[in-house]
Amino acid sequence: MSALLNKRLARSLWRSKLRLFAVIFMVSVGVFAGLTFGGYSHNLDSMYDTMHADNDEGANLADLWIDNRSTTWSAEQVVGFCQHLSANWEFSAHNLDSCEGRNIIPGAMFYDENGADKIINSLWHGISPTANSDRVWMPDGHSDGRLAVADDEIVIDAHVMEPLNLGLGDVVTIGAGSSSAEFTIVGYGYHPVHIFMAPEGSVFPPEAGEYVVGYLSESGMARLTGDQLGASNTILLDVEGTPSFDLPDTKIYEGNEIDAIKLQVEEALTANELDARQRDRGQNEQVEIMRQDLEGSKRMSTPFTVMIAAIAAITIILSLQRLVQSQAKEIAVLRTLGVNRKSLLSGYLYAPIVIGSLGCLVGCLIGPWGMNGMLDFYQSIVGVPIIERQMPITLYGAVILPTMIVVFISGIFPAYKASRLNPLEVLSGQSEMRVGSRTLRKLTAWMPTTLGLSVRSSVRKPIRLTMTFVAVGISLMLFGSIQMMSAGIEDTLVGGIEEDQSWDAQVYVNVDGEDAVLAWANNVGANAELLIEMPLGLVEDTDGVDRIFTVVGLDNYQTGMRSVNLLDGKTPTQQGSTPEVMMDEGSMIFLGWEVGETHSVLVNGVQQEVEVVGSTRGDFVRSMYFLRADLSIITGVNATSVYLDLPTGVEVDTELGEISVGVVERQSLVDGIETLIEQQTQLFQAIMYLGLLFTIAVMLNTMIMNVAERDFELATLRVLGASTGRLGAMLLFESLLIGIIGGLVGVVFAYGGAIGLAASFSSWQFFVPVVIVPSVAYQLMGGVIIIAIAMTPIGIWRLRRMDLVEKVKDLSQ
Repeated sequence: MSALLNKRLARSLWRSKLRLFAVIFMVSVGVFAGLTFGGYSHNLDSMYDTMHADNDEGANLADLWIDNRSTTWSAEQVVGFCQHLSANWEFSAHNLDSCEGRNIIPGAMFYDENGADKIINSLWHGISPTANSDRVWMPDGHSDGRLAVADDEIVIDAHVMEPLNLGLGDVVTIGAGSSSAEFTIVGYGYHPVHIFMAPEGSVFPPEAGEYVVGYLSESGMARLTGDQLGASNTILLDVEGTPSFDLPDTKIYEGNEIDAIKLQVEEALTANELDARQRDRGQNEQVEIMRQDLEGSKRMSTPFTVMIAAIAAITIILSLQRLVQSQAKEIAVLRTLGVNRKSLLSGYLYAPIVIGSLGCLVGCLIGPWGMNGMLDFYQSIVGVPIIERQMPITLYGAVILPTMIVVFISGIFPAYKASRLNPLEVLSGQSEMRVGSRTLRKLTAWMPTTLGLSVRSSVRKPIRLTMTFVAVGISLMLFGSIQMMSAGIEDTLVGGIEEDQSWDAQVYVNVDGEDAVLAWANNVGANAELLIEMPLGLVEDTDGVDRIFTVVGLDNYQTGMRSVNLLDGKTPTQQGSTPEVMMDEGSMIFLGWEVGETHSVLVNGVQQEVEVVGSTRGDFVRSMYFLRADLSIITGVNATSVYLDLPTGVEVDTELGEISVGVVERQSLVDGIETLIEQQTQLFQAIMYLGLLFTIAVMLNTMIMNVAERDFELATLRVLGASTGRLGAMLLFESLLIGIIGGLVGVVFAYGGAIGLAASFSSWQFFVPVVIVPSVAYQLMGGVIIIAIAMTPIGIWRLRRMDLVEKVKDLSQ
């Protein structure tokens, strides 16, 4: 008898193929998404391990960076510091492996672009061929040439070789301040600190070819800068093993081991009379951004998989409920023939197991394809090869098990309902008789007949209607949260640069090098404005962790070339001995500060009290805004760069490049930000449009079930003279009602999803604000309403195919 039940159940499921395939599709997509994201993050983890490894194949990422960008230490000072540190080293668990100086300076590349001179913002490293840490990574098949040895050789970062059409043996002209020299390209490779090709202090890389990193020999750096051989502004420490360092995106403090090393380093710095900042791996922005990107990928795989599985679960519940209802008489007959409730329960539990198994099988087959697609796309964004690729067996279990649990649980209630059917009620027809709610009739009495009937029909099954709204909301969360977050970022960040800033070029200068740029601007009739901008601020947060931020000094925040989006308070003025500052919104939230408070911070190693008079929005990195005069007194620097507003027809030329240490054009910056946002959106576009497909599937499922459940009522109305057009209008009103409410629920879900997504991405390094962009909300609402209206013809088509005699023959009961 159980076998007969299972056969009948299978045939009933097969009759509704569209709904069956839709559910299998949803389950398979959930597994596919879990495997894709999980495999993606696993292989990225392996890529970083390979690159950072302390062996012949790896680049050996340093454990601690000690630097001072406003001064240069002599070779003797660096050797003295390293010898003192080595002689007094006290950590047997992490012995000192190497201590080496490195000169890292900003500059420019003079590039011939179709006969026109182009100045490209650049960064130059002076690396010894025998360096132990932060070496150039040259993986087989993805790099070429050798390291720079002679004083006229250079290795160019592989990210820019193709965009600039460079090759081995090419001669390039590069500059650093007032000096420039020619170098021959002898190789190209990658660097562990420059996977993310963005200047320090920025989380947005310029467009490909707009930022160059090159690796010279120590003698080549001395030739370029005119400094003595071995002069350095950075010291790299590498210790045995990897001492624990604090992760900025966690609440637990993990940096006890590296802190003990930092104390030892501070003693050595003091003993050798050196001023410097210390940064571990969690404080090095370029390294930390990529780690958080990896962690974000790991975190996102689970919620996306769960949301897709939840939509599938809701659809399974609704579909099986409809199946139980359509098979009520058959179940009643089986019960009268002696089939016990346990057999019925187990029979209806087989359905979600079979559906889930088929969906998981399909998802497992296409999962590796999705993983490789995401890895290829990521590789095209960051430009770093992912050499080893594999899908770990444990990942299959980690994805399939929770998916099957969710799917199985979703079938329990319909199965229980099937086992509790009363044969007497079903066979007597009582279970099909519906008496409308008297209260509902009173509430809709004022409405036109068709509209009132639509409303009463829609809310007859509030539980199923609520589940439909939840499923639509989750579907739109998949589609809308990414879209809403991306639109918010573009609106606040890109909009701020385009609307609040009027400069055309930002020219970086050495200390006291701004006069030459001002003279150039005066000669060409350009407006100029001095500013100070350095990532040299340090503050202790509520957990006692040192956080690095960028200090910005401008002369005027109202009429200058760079204003700010003031969120609260006012702009700084010169009053009293305590400088007034503004802090960005993200910093205020992470530090728990309020406008009007006074706090102590370190600026370039100097302890300074500041009064927070305002907060700003539109800063991705943590920033503190001073008046330039106040910041100049604190740092001893008059300007680090110059904003230029160029007259029509005037462009950045070679002369300007030779007197600067780099030039960034505003339009290039905007293009780079927009490109990155677009690329990141494309990365999740498949998930977004799957959410849209799920919305269509849920709405279609709801329409089919609504019409199928009311076959008897609709047939009766047809027999009594109601036209197909009038009944179609009733279905249209019903779809509109579901679409409008579902759209509102979807917008709320999408906004909540955007907040959650932004919170998972946000950290001290970069804060993602979520701002409601009305156009996105309108798009989501409009999309759901259009989908709902588009489902109406399906209901009308079913009405036209209805056999009226068959449907109303039971009226005699």
